[in-house]
Amino acid sequence: MTNGIAFKIFNNLVSRPMTVRFPHEAIPIPEGYRGEHEYFIDKCISCGLCAKICPNRAIEMVESPEEIRERYPKTYPEIDLGKCCFCGLCQDICPKDALKLTKNFFLSTFDKNSTIKPPIEVKNGE
Repeated sequence: MTNGIAFKIFNNLVSRPMTVRFPHEAIPIPEGYRGEHEYFIDKCISCGLCAKICPNRAIEMVESPEEIRERYPKTYPEIDLGKCCFCGLCQDICPKDALKLTKNFFLSTFDKNSTIKPPIEVKNGE
């Protein structure tokens, strides 16, 4: 029995580690991974379905900021990534595809206010 344990110890000493040296090395992000949100204000119709379906109440409908109120006189979803469980329900229910979950997983921060996701204006039909 001790012979089997010695073999496993020796095998672990000479084998490669299972971890990657992040950020120098990375593993590929799998298809369907749900990371940080992208919110396109040009596509949004202010229906509020995303805020209603969110199980963690991470999405709240707020008035447009003063600087864009002339172009977008409506409410828009304010997404708090600190509360989000990345379930993807907001993306699935959006009738205009204004919300997309990206593969970005670099979300750690020391500033609580930086978890609030601002909208993105679509340029040239992107």
